[in-house]
Amino acid sequence: MSTVVVINGERDWGQYFPDMEVVRVRIQDAGWVMRDGQLWVLTADGAWKVDGVLWRVGAIANHWRQRAALNLIRQSGVPCVTRAAALVRCHDRLAMLAELREAGLPVVEFDASVGPQLASRIGRDAPFVAKVGSHHGGHGKVLVRQGQWPEIADLVEAADDYVTTEPFIDYVRDVRVLLIGDRLWGMARKGSGWRANVDTVHAHMIDPPEVLAGHALRFAAHIGAEMLALDALEDPEGRFVILESNETPGLAGFPETTRWETAALLASQMIS
Repeated sequence: MSTVVVINGERDWGQYFPDMEVVRVRIQDAGWVMRDGQLWVLTADGAWKVDGVLWRVGAIANHWRQRAALNLIRQSGVPCVTRAAALVRCHDRLAMLAELREAGLPVVEFDASVGPQLASRIGRDAPFVAKVGSHHGGHGKVLVRQGQWPEIADLVEAADDYVTTEPFIDYVRDVRVLLIGDRLWGMARKGSGWRANVDTVHAHMIDPPEVLAGHALRFAAHIGAEMLALDALEDPEGRFVILESNETPGLAGFPETTRWETAALLASQMIS
Protein backbone atom coordinates (compact mmCIF):
# COMPACT_ATOMS: atom_id res chain seq x y z
CA MET A 1 0.00 0.00 0.00
CA SER A 2 1.35 3.43 -0.94
CA THR A 3 1.93 5.97 1.80
CA VAL A 4 0.89 9.61 1.54
CA VAL A 5 2.56 11.89 4.06
CA VAL A 6 0.52 14.99 4.91
CA ILE A 7 2.75 17.76 6.24
CA ASN A 8 0.82 19.91 8.76
CA GLY A 9 -2.60 21.15 7.69
CA GLU A 10 -5.95 19.47 8.09
CA ARG A 11 -6.28 16.23 10.04
CA ASP A 12 -8.95 14.52 7.93
CA TRP A 13 -7.10 13.91 4.66
CA GLY A 14 -7.28 10.15 5.18
CA GLN A 15 -10.83 10.00 3.85
CA TYR A 16 -9.71 11.49 0.54
CA PHE A 17 -7.11 8.76 -0.06
CA PRO A 18 -9.22 5.63 0.67
CA ASP A 19 -6.78 3.17 -0.93
CA MET A 20 -3.60 4.54 0.66
CA GLU A 21 -2.03 4.82 4.08
CA VAL A 22 -2.11 8.45 5.17
CA VAL A 23 0.34 9.69 7.79
CA ARG A 24 0.15 13.24 9.12
CA VAL A 25 3.31 14.78 10.55
CA ARG A 26 4.27 18.26 11.63
CA ILE A 27 7.20 19.79 9.81
CA GLN A 28 8.40 21.05 13.19
CA ASP A 29 8.74 17.46 14.47
CA ALA A 30 9.81 15.65 11.32
CA GLY A 31 13.20 14.28 10.36
CA TRP A 32 14.06 13.19 6.83
CA VAL A 33 16.38 10.57 5.38
CA MET A 34 17.07 9.89 1.72
CA ARG A 35 18.95 6.64 1.16
CA ASP A 36 19.43 4.68 -2.05
CA GLY A 37 17.06 7.12 -3.75
CA GLN A 38 14.20 6.42 -1.30
CA LEU A 39 12.78 9.10 0.98
CA TRP A 40 11.81 8.45 4.59
CA VAL A 41 10.14 10.66 7.17
CA LEU A 42 10.76 10.03 10.85
CA THR A 43 9.00 11.25 13.99
CA ALA A 44 8.86 10.11 17.59
CA ASP A 45 5.99 7.82 16.52
CA GLY A 46 7.80 5.93 13.80
CA ALA A 47 9.38 5.97 10.34
CA TRP A 48 7.60 5.78 6.98
CA LYS A 49 8.78 5.37 3.41
CA VAL A 50 7.31 8.28 1.51
CA ASP A 51 5.44 7.62 -1.73
CA GLY A 52 3.65 10.96 -1.99
CA VAL A 53 3.59 14.26 -0.11
CA LEU A 54 0.68 16.60 0.51
CA TRP A 55 2.42 19.79 1.65
CA ARG A 56 0.06 21.83 3.85
CA VAL A 57 2.49 23.98 5.83
CA GLY A 58 0.72 27.24 6.57
CA ALA A 59 1.24 30.32 8.71
CA ILE A 60 4.29 29.33 10.75
CA ALA A 61 7.74 30.84 10.85
CA ASN A 62 9.86 29.86 7.88
CA HIS A 63 12.81 27.65 8.84
CA TRP A 64 15.76 26.30 6.87
CA ARG A 65 14.57 22.74 7.55
CA GLN A 66 11.44 23.39 5.50
CA ARG A 67 13.47 24.28 2.45
CA ALA A 68 15.87 21.37 3.06
CA ALA A 69 12.94 18.95 3.25
CA LEU A 70 11.50 20.32 0.02
CA ASN A 71 14.83 19.93 -1.74
CA LEU A 72 15.04 16.30 -0.55
CA ILE A 73 11.51 15.66 -1.81
CA ARG A 74 12.50 17.22 -5.12
CA GLN A 75 15.74 15.23 -5.31
CA SER A 76 14.01 11.94 -4.50
CA GLY A 77 11.41 12.42 -7.23
CA VAL A 78 8.56 11.74 -4.79
CA PRO A 79 5.34 13.38 -6.07
CA CYS A 80 4.36 16.43 -4.03
CA VAL A 81 1.37 18.76 -4.21
CA THR A 82 2.22 21.54 -4.74
CA ARG A 83 5.40 20.52 -6.61
CA ALA A 84 8.45 20.85 -4.40
CA ALA A 85 10.33 22.87 -7.02
CA ALA A 86 7.54 25.49 -7.08
CA LEU A 87 7.41 25.61 -3.28
CA VAL A 88 11.16 26.19 -3.17
CA ARG A 89 10.91 29.01 -5.70
CA CYS A 90 8.35 30.76 -3.47
CA HIS A 91 9.84 29.60 -0.16
CA ASP A 92 9.37 32.99 1.53
CA ARG A 93 7.34 36.12 0.88
CA LEU A 94 10.13 38.09 -0.77
CA ALA A 95 10.87 35.20 -3.13
CA MET A 96 7.17 34.89 -3.98
CA LEU A 97 6.82 38.62 -4.66
CA ALA A 98 9.90 38.57 -6.88
CA GLU A 99 8.41 35.66 -8.87
CA LEU A 100 5.11 37.50 -9.26
CA ARG A 101 6.90 40.56 -10.55
CA GLU A 102 9.06 38.54 -12.94
CA ALA A 103 5.90 36.90 -14.28
CA GLY A 104 4.59 40.38 -15.14
CA LEU A 105 1.67 40.38 -12.73
CA PRO A 106 0.37 43.62 -11.12
CA VAL A 107 1.92 43.24 -7.67
CA VAL A 108 1.27 45.66 -4.83
CA GLU A 109 3.95 48.35 -4.50
CA PHE A 110 6.15 47.84 -1.44
CA ASP A 111 9.36 48.89 0.29
CA ALA A 112 11.50 46.49 2.32
CA SER A 113 14.22 46.40 4.94
CA VAL A 114 16.57 43.56 5.81
CA GLY A 115 18.86 43.99 8.80
CA PRO A 116 18.75 45.45 12.31
CA GLN A 117 17.53 48.97 13.03
CA LEU A 118 16.36 49.57 9.45
CA ALA A 119 12.56 49.25 9.64
CA SER A 120 12.17 52.91 10.57
CA ARG A 121 13.60 53.86 7.17
CA ILE A 122 10.73 52.37 5.18
CA GLY A 123 7.89 54.39 6.68
CA ARG A 124 5.49 55.97 4.21
CA ASP A 125 2.41 58.16 4.22
CA ALA A 126 -0.17 56.75 6.62
CA PRO A 127 -2.26 54.71 6.56
CA PHE A 128 -0.06 51.88 5.33
CA VAL A 129 0.41 48.18 6.02
CA ALA A 130 3.57 46.69 7.53
CA LYS A 131 4.28 42.98 7.17
CA VAL A 132 6.95 41.02 9.02
CA GLY A 133 8.49 37.89 7.52
CA SER A 134 6.73 35.21 5.52
CA HIS A 135 3.58 34.43 7.48
CA HIS A 136 0.28 33.82 5.70
CA GLY A 137 -3.30 34.01 6.88
CA GLY A 138 -3.12 37.57 8.15
CA HIS A 139 -0.35 36.85 10.66
CA GLY A 140 2.54 39.29 11.09
CA LYS A 141 0.65 42.22 9.58
CA VAL A 142 -0.38 45.55 11.06
CA LEU A 143 -2.22 48.63 9.79
CA VAL A 144 -0.14 51.69 10.64
CA ARG A 145 -2.00 54.95 11.20
CA GLN A 146 -0.73 58.48 11.45
CA GLY A 147 2.05 58.90 14.02
CA GLN A 148 2.26 55.19 14.93
CA TRP A 149 5.22 54.06 12.84
CA PRO A 150 8.14 54.99 15.15
CA GLU A 151 6.70 52.86 17.95
CA ILE A 152 5.62 50.01 15.68
CA ALA A 153 8.98 50.02 13.88
CA ASP A 154 10.69 49.50 17.24
CA LEU A 155 8.37 46.57 17.93
CA VAL A 156 8.83 44.79 14.58
CA GLU A 157 12.60 45.03 15.01
CA ALA A 158 12.24 42.47 17.82
CA ALA A 159 11.05 39.89 15.27
CA ASP A 160 14.55 39.70 13.73
CA ASP A 161 13.07 39.26 10.26
CA TYR A 162 12.66 41.32 7.14
CA VAL A 163 9.89 43.94 7.01
CA THR A 164 7.86 45.31 4.13
CA THR A 165 5.57 48.33 3.98
CA GLU A 166 2.91 48.87 1.36
CA PRO A 167 0.08 51.35 0.83
CA PHE A 168 -3.28 50.62 2.43
CA ILE A 169 -5.77 50.07 -0.38
CA ASP A 170 -9.33 51.14 0.32
CA TYR A 171 -10.69 48.19 -1.58
CA VAL A 172 -14.14 47.36 -2.87
CA ARG A 173 -13.66 43.63 -2.40
CA ASP A 174 -10.99 41.08 -1.55
CA VAL A 175 -10.88 38.20 -4.03
CA ARG A 176 -9.10 34.87 -3.85
CA VAL A 177 -8.75 32.79 -7.01
CA LEU A 178 -7.92 29.14 -6.35
CA LEU A 179 -6.32 26.94 -9.00
CA ILE A 180 -6.15 23.14 -8.69
CA GLY A 181 -5.01 21.33 -11.80
CA ASP A 182 -6.94 22.95 -14.61
CA ARG A 183 -9.92 24.06 -12.49
CA LEU A 184 -10.52 27.49 -10.99
CA TRP A 185 -12.70 28.79 -8.17
CA GLY A 186 -13.29 32.32 -6.93
CA MET A 187 -14.19 33.70 -3.52
CA ALA A 188 -14.96 37.22 -2.32
CA ARG A 189 -14.23 37.88 1.36
CA LYS A 190 -14.84 40.53 3.98
CA GLY A 191 -13.39 40.60 7.49
CA SER A 192 -14.56 42.26 10.67
CA GLY A 193 -11.53 44.56 10.40
CA TRP A 194 -9.22 45.67 7.61
CA ARG A 195 -7.91 42.13 6.95
CA ALA A 196 -10.43 40.18 4.87
CA ASN A 197 -8.92 36.79 5.73
CA VAL A 198 -8.95 37.33 9.52
CA ASP A 199 -12.22 37.03 11.45
CA THR A 200 -13.97 36.70 8.11
CA VAL A 201 -17.59 37.76 8.52
CA HIS A 202 -18.69 37.22 4.94
CA ALA A 203 -17.36 35.01 2.17
CA HIS A 204 -19.16 33.79 -0.90
CA MET A 205 -18.23 31.94 -4.06
CA ILE A 206 -18.01 33.93 -7.26
CA ASP A 207 -17.02 33.28 -10.83
CA PRO A 208 -13.27 33.93 -10.97
CA PRO A 209 -12.77 37.37 -12.54
CA GLU A 210 -11.36 36.77 -16.01
CA VAL A 211 -8.28 38.90 -15.45
CA LEU A 212 -7.39 37.13 -12.19
CA ALA A 213 -8.02 33.71 -13.70
CA GLY A 214 -5.55 34.60 -16.42
CA HIS A 215 -3.02 35.80 -13.84
CA ALA A 216 -3.37 32.55 -11.85
CA LEU A 217 -2.81 30.39 -14.91
CA ARG A 218 0.12 32.52 -16.03
CA PHE A 219 1.80 32.41 -12.64
CA ALA A 220 1.26 28.67 -12.23
CA ALA A 221 2.97 28.12 -15.57
CA HIS A 222 5.77 30.50 -14.58
CA ILE A 223 6.73 28.63 -11.39
CA GLY A 224 5.63 25.15 -12.48
CA ALA A 225 2.82 24.80 -9.93
CA GLU A 226 -0.40 22.84 -10.29
CA MET A 227 -2.04 24.31 -7.20
CA LEU A 228 -2.03 27.87 -5.84
CA ALA A 229 -4.20 30.79 -4.85
CA LEU A 230 -3.87 34.44 -5.79
CA ASP A 231 -5.12 37.05 -3.34
CA ALA A 232 -6.06 40.41 -4.83
CA LEU A 233 -7.86 43.62 -3.97
CA GLU A 234 -10.25 45.38 -6.32
CA ASP A 235 -10.19 49.18 -6.14
CA PRO A 236 -13.17 51.49 -6.80
CA GLU A 237 -12.14 51.75 -10.48
CA GLY A 238 -12.42 47.97 -10.90
CA ARG A 239 -8.66 47.37 -11.13
CA PHE A 240 -7.05 44.47 -9.32
CA VAL A 241 -3.76 44.56 -7.47
CA ILE A 242 -2.24 41.26 -6.35
CA LEU A 243 -1.14 41.05 -2.72
CA GLU A 244 0.38 37.58 -2.80
CA SER A 245 0.34 34.06 -4.12
CA ASN A 246 -0.06 31.13 -1.77
CA GLU A 247 1.26 27.82 -3.04
CA THR A 248 -0.23 26.02 0.00
CA PRO A 249 -3.67 27.61 -0.10
CA GLY A 250 -6.24 27.13 2.60
CA LEU A 251 -9.41 25.45 1.37
CA ALA A 252 -11.81 26.57 4.09
CA GLY A 253 -14.98 28.01 2.60
CA PHE A 254 -14.41 26.43 -0.80
CA PRO A 255 -16.57 23.52 -2.01
CA GLU A 256 -15.79 20.01 -0.81
CA THR A 257 -14.80 19.15 -4.34
CA THR A 258 -11.59 21.15 -3.92
CA ARG A 259 -10.40 18.61 -1.36
CA TRP A 260 -11.16 15.71 -3.70
CA GLU A 261 -9.50 17.51 -6.60
CA THR A 262 -6.37 18.05 -4.50
CA ALA A 263 -6.22 14.39 -3.49
CA ALA A 264 -6.84 13.27 -7.08
CA LEU A 265 -4.05 15.52 -8.29
CA LEU A 266 -1.52 13.87 -5.99
CA ALA A 267 -2.86 10.37 -6.61
CA SER A 268 -2.54 10.80 -10.36
CA GLN A 269 1.09 11.86 -10.00
CA MET A 270 1.82 8.84 -7.80
CA ILE A 271 0.34 6.47 -10.38
CA SER A 272 2.03 7.95 -13.43
